[in-house]
Amino acid sequence: MSGVGSIGVVELLTISCVCCVPIIVVTGVVVGLLVWMGRRKPKPALQKVPPRAPAPPRDAKPVATEESDPTPGAKAVTVSDVATRACPSCGAENPADNSLCEYCGASFAEE
Repeated sequence: MSGVGSIGVVELLTISCVCCVPIIVVTGVVVGLLVWMGRRKPKPALQKVPPRAPAPPRDAKPVATEESDPTPGAKAVTVSDVATRACPSCGAENPADNSLCEYCGASFAEE
């Protein structure tokens, strides 16, 4: 049976292995990468935090602003009319009924 046009079983298996093995290996690698990428946890998105305003100097006092259209007969309230207390942390003046400093957020409960 061995002739010029005939192929043996060994030669047929060799040709099949040489052609199919690289295809099988590449397919396995691609499928493995896809599975691995699907199981990874995504990174959490970064949240944009607005910058904090700098704390005023210790001797700074809040500025009172007058309304442009006051109610007739109403007296404008100024900073000197409101009872204030100094913050134990930053020294800024705050209304007396506040429980936290308006500038640095320190608690007045420590007093």
